[in-house]
Amino acid sequence: MGLLLLECAIVGQVESTFVVKIDDGQMIGELKEVIKAETATISCDARDLQLFPAKTIDGKWLLSSMEDAKKLKKGETTALIEALTHKDREMQGEDPIADFFADTKTQQTNQIHVLVVVPEEITSLESKMKRRRLLADEDAPDYWMAAIDDEQVTALPLTCEDLRKHLQRALRVKVPISDESFQLIREHNTTGECTSTYDKLFEPVPRRAISDGASIVGGSFVDPLFCGCSGSVSKATYHFLWDSLIAVLFKRISNGTYLRYRNESSSIDLGRPDLCYYCKYSDVCIFRGAEKASGQMQVPLKELCDKLVWKYDAAPYIFGYAAVGLKICLVIIRKDEMTERGAKVETIETYDLSDLHSRLQFFLAMLNLLTLFRPVSKLIEPLGIPEYGNIIAGNGVKISLAEDCVVKTYGFDPIDTFGRFGPFDPYGITSGSVIWNLRNVHHLMKKGSVPNVVELRKTSMKKKHVILSPLGRPVAPRNVHQLLTALRDILKALVAMHAIKIMHRDLRWPNVLKYQDKGDKWFLIDFDDAALSPASKVNHLRAETHAPEILLSSHTVKVDIWSVGYLLRTTNIRNLPAKLITIKEKCLQENPMQRPTAVSLLKSIEELLGVDSAHTNAL
Repeated sequence: MGLLLLECAIVGQVESTFVVKIDDGQMIGELKEVIKAETATISCDARDLQLFPAKTIDGKWLLSSMEDAKKLKKGETTALIEALTHKDREMQGEDPIADFFADTKTQQTNQIHVLVVVPEEITSLESKMKRRRLLADEDAPDYWMAAIDDEQVTALPLTCEDLRKHLQRALRVKVPISDESFQLIREHNTTGECTSTYDKLFEPVPRRAISDGASIVGGSFVDPLFCGCSGSVSKATYHFLWDSLIAVLFKRISNGTYLRYRNESSSIDLGRPDLCYYCKYSDVCIFRGAEKASGQMQVPLKELCDKLVWKYDAAPYIFGYAAVGLKICLVIIRKDEMTERGAKVETIETYDLSDLHSRLQFFLAMLNLLTLFRPVSKLIEPLGIPEYGNIIAGNGVKISLAEDCVVKTYGFDPIDTFGRFGPFDPYGITSGSVIWNLRNVHHLMKKGSVPNVVELRKTSMKKKHVILSPLGRPVAPRNVHQLLTALRDILKALVAMHAIKIMHRDLRWPNVLKYQDKGDKWFLIDFDDAALSPASKVNHLRAETHAPEILLSSHTVKVDIWSVGYLLRTTNIRNLPAKLITIKEKCLQENPMQRPTAVSLLKSIEELLGVDSAHTNAL
């Protein structure tokens, strides 16, 4: 037996070469144990390490002076390193060390002998299952997409420099490339400037046949379809290009959703981004774009944060891009600590879509950027409504969610696939009468200083819409304390409203929102059915969710008191305190005259809130 000195290098890690000592009579499994003991950065089981001999096809060891070895030490993966670490070349635990390294007893000092591949840390059983599935499906047509979507990023890059490095790193699983795309790149790569990015991005050898997904995605970047870009053009000229390289790419890989707002004036008026991308099962716009056909990049960069209200909790940033024609600038958007709710933009990198090398760099950046969406999204509390989305109600109302307001448009036919507006009034109530009533009710509430209600900012009879603010969160109270504070805020509004004879008439949890930035504070919305008391019966409200007299006869503000009881009946909180159950029963009495007043209810709730706070402080 003889002692071997083996130079090892961890693939994908910067400056991770080291020397281990081992007897040539031992097994590869024992070499794994020695390597793990030598390297503090390896946290997986030694048996999970993958070891490969760093010997080229001509039987020579990888030399430190070789360009591939230099890139290996920088954490880069070249086509040669990828070939040397192919699964068919892996050394097995039961293999004798001497079978691979007998000739190293007379080794040179500048040789590398062992390539070490460390499996990424798996933090949950679900992630382990995904990894097993990925390994099992390695021959599936689009397994590279699954590798990107399944990647677990355990530590977010926090600075723009760290983000830039993350976007420029080599893919763990490379993208298959067709012969056609490969030839196009080779023809344009006369100076070799594309080589480094190609090695990080694509498989080293083109395939004769690749999946439709890989063909469409890769082809979009290698040989995109440019629309006419000479002369005077509009943003619409570039929509297909921008969408195919950004939103469609993200959607194809991670199965998220995106919204494209094509009406330029609408997007600006509502403070919406031109494009919004959402992770699967998320209502947060994690990636947004501001676009211009021409002009200075500073204009769309400014639009990304100008009207943005920061509502993303513990997330260090969200993502975005500014586009001017064929130039695209990737950015992060952070909370601006100098303002209460504002945001600021930090540039990561700018790309030129007219240049092949820059497009390939952009492709690599977008794939690496996608791995950060899920971990950032998980840090953000769900908004409860799709950020910047549209909600089409069955009663002919379209609700458009903007940055800091809501636009309600009446007379919208949800069946009309062209989105046209017309005389669609399912309840026989014209849009004009609703808007007129809203003007009157909100004028009286403003004059009467009614607290905790949505504000009417603007109305348009011509466009059949109203603009309201603020934009709240449909977050139901989660515990008794929050329930009491919500009831207190609701009752403060009702006390002031009932004093000037206004009744809401449609008080339900969907019409109670939480303020975005005021802690446990709620406010009332949707005064479409509000009226002065007393009022005659209505026919379009549902009997099971409203006071019985509202559908049968003339009624008063007591219908809102019944609704307070209905809020208590429909809360998700179980085991309510006995006093709240008593309040609920009093409010739900069939005889309106026997129901309490908003004033007496507010007093009772404030007393309970005081007791609850005292109990909490005592704890």
